[in-house]
Amino acid sequence: MISRRLSVFKGKSPPSTSPPPSATTRDLAQFLDYQKVNYRRALELHQARQWSVVMGNEAGDLDSLASAIAYAWYATNHLQQLTIPLVQIERDDFVLRAENLHALERAGIDPTILLTADEIPLPSGETYALVDHNKLDARFAHVSRPNASGSSLGHGSSPSTPAPGSPFGAESKVVAIVDHHADEGAHLDAKPRIVESAGSCASLVTRLFTAIPNYTIPPELALLLLSAITIDTNGLKEGGKALQVDRDAADWLLPQANLDESFTIASNDKDGNNRAVRELNDILQSKKNDVAHLDTRDLLRRDYKEYMLSPAWAPETTFRAGLATVPRGLKGWLEDLRPSTAGTNPKGKLKSSPDFWDACVAYMDERGLDALGVLTTWRDDGRIGQRGKSRREQAWLVRAASDSDELPRRLWSGLEESKVLKVKRKDGKRYGWSREGWVARVYEQGDASATRKATAPLLRDIVEGPKAGL
Repeated sequence: MISRRLSVFKGKSPPSTSPPPSATTRDLAQFLDYQKVNYRRALELHQARQWSVVMGNEAGDLDSLASAIAYAWYATNHLQQLTIPLVQIERDDFVLRAENLHALERAGIDPTILLTADEIPLPSGETYALVDHNKLDARFAHVSRPNASGSSLGHGSSPSTPAPGSPFGAESKVVAIVDHHADEGAHLDAKPRIVESAGSCASLVTRLFTAIPNYTIPPELALLLLSAITIDTNGLKEGGKALQVDRDAADWLLPQANLDESFTIASNDKDGNNRAVRELNDILQSKKNDVAHLDTRDLLRRDYKEYMLSPAWAPETTFRAGLATVPRGLKGWLEDLRPSTAGTNPKGKLKSSPDFWDACVAYMDERGLDALGVLTTWRDDGRIGQRGKSRREQAWLVRAASDSDELPRRLWSGLEESKVLKVKRKDGKRYGWSREGWVARVYEQGDASATRKATAPLLRDIVEGPKAGL
């Protein structure tokens, strides 16, 4: 068994540019706790620029969470780089993802030892590693010096000269990327810069470990990575999203994860995976789909990504669009969910589709959005002993006077012409809604395998890329 060297700052000695004397540990929770304590100390000493902050995307799903933690372990212990994982959510938002809490609990990780977006100045350092996305969000691109109260100086303010080694007043830099989404062509000098197809980003991070001869990782980290791969590929189901890189990663992780060492992905059963992975997937999917306790606002923000788009027809302007993935069908949503807005009956049920759209308007106002796409995903009730068929819908809300305005006109045309999504417009009477200054449409998605990973680049092409005939 190979030991790992953990970077730990002792006493009041400030961090240096090279890893300091370290303690040996193979305990993942202890590693995370040490890194958080020492990074916050570096912030206080204006030495955070000596660290890299590794973060997943803003949706904060299990793939982003596991990949960030694993890359921090890899960079700290193998590359000898001071690295801290950051979860791009606020601490109170952990409750929105029961599957994340379950995976963390099984890995022996208390969420309080993880660094979250609301715990540090935003942004707090100039060196980043990106996992599960490949372009640094504009919030992190430039660091402004905070004032005495800790908030960033607004327009017209004159920041003082940053202290030596301070991250404030410096441009941010991306030093590493590991991602499985469409390549946005940014940060081309990052090393490593791995942007390639995979069912799960965690599989690509795992491959970094497998490339090191005779390397092993703590069982808790193996289980966390395996959980991310499992939930993203639906248990490595044959014919699904799993690629060979996912199967290879799971095969390497499974014996280390203390699930069932007698099985490997190579010796699979007729369903294309083994019992241990199948049982893990069933638990995680059940946790993920248990959203009955969430109101409409929470459902919209639990798995949400935002995009800044420059429209081809008005390049001097910027559109802000959001995509929220929700594990509920609209019919059940309208009938069962308790909204956070007014317009409910005494039992707190949605009375009609206007309640749903009004909640979406409130969320768009909160986020300052020009367009919101709600991507629903669920399964039909299956026959006895069988799983139901996968289904998807897309509900869109746009700030516009009418459907003939440029943004909705292009959006409806682009969605309806897409050979990837294969959408069909749903009955306007059932899901219809009318309010001055807003337009809305609902589509049934013909290809239920097309996730947000397919919709997001399509949305960008519709808005930023000129279409023939438009």
